[in-house]
Amino acid sequence: MDRRFAGITAAAEYLDVSERWMYRESRRHGIPRYYFGGRLKFKIEDLDRWARQQRVV
Repeated sequence: MDRRFAGITAAAEYLDVSERWMYRESRRHGIPRYYFGGRLKFKIEDLDRWARQQRVV
């Protein structure tokens, strides 16, 4: 199954962070997020793009 969107738990696991961190930092640092039926969702493609932008050189 192609999973384009991930819920908060799956997104946190994907980035290896806590759910609390995902809630806080998605607001604070602009990780793109979506609401469907009152549930917070993250696009996997957006998480990848955001993670690449966080790279420290």
